[in-house]
Amino acid sequence: MKILATFKAKYLGNGHLSIPEDIASSLLLRKGYEMQVAIGKEGFNKRGFLSLSGIWKDKSEEEIHIYREIVKERDLGEQRGIISKILNQGRGPE
Repeated sequence: MKILATFKAKYLGNGHLSIPEDIASSLLLRKGYEMQVAIGKEGFNKRGFLSLSGIWKDKSEEEIHIYREIVKERDLGEQRGIISKILNQGRGPE
């Protein structure tokens, strides 16, 4: 399966996920159309954050912002790796 789009969605509570209109339009999605979806969830590592809390008091806002961006990029890379593994299961060598 080829990944066609990556976006953030909201769980709407009625069992549905939101899909941005521009994504739906670009994929030519219509009501009732079925697709395969891989889901990742952002989380907060409380233990990891608390273990670093002692050094945060000496950091500037800019240093904290840079660290946050690094963590987001790392987490996104891990999610892509997991999704890639899921999508490639059962595939033979290309």
